[in-house]
Amino acid sequence: MSITIRRVKKTLTLLFALVLFAVAMTSAVIPTRAEGDENSATYKAKCAMCHGTNAEKSFDATKADDALIDAVLKGGKPKMPGYEQKLSADQAKQLVAYMKTLRK
Repeated sequence: MSITIRRVKKTLTLLFALVLFAVAMTSAVIPTRAEGDENSATYKAKCAMCHGTNAEKSFDATKADDALIDAVLKGGKPKMPGYEQKLSADQAKQLVAYMKTLRK
């Protein structure tokens, strides 16, 4: 059985693509325990009083993340304060992701 150069190139290309895919999947943002604890503490301190223990009140988890992050940073209608001075955009993103986990 002869192995052609074309077949070897295809095989190597496929292997390379699989390695890239595996690296991309393992480097996805997975919150560490400390980040989860920080998000939990932030939620309990700033959000739970209005949104409930499990983010069940006045939180629409189906909205786009960008809209939810914007609401955290700039405030929401009618009475949610903005936290732009207290949280970074990354912290707001992590908080939104944490709130979505509470809804499950």
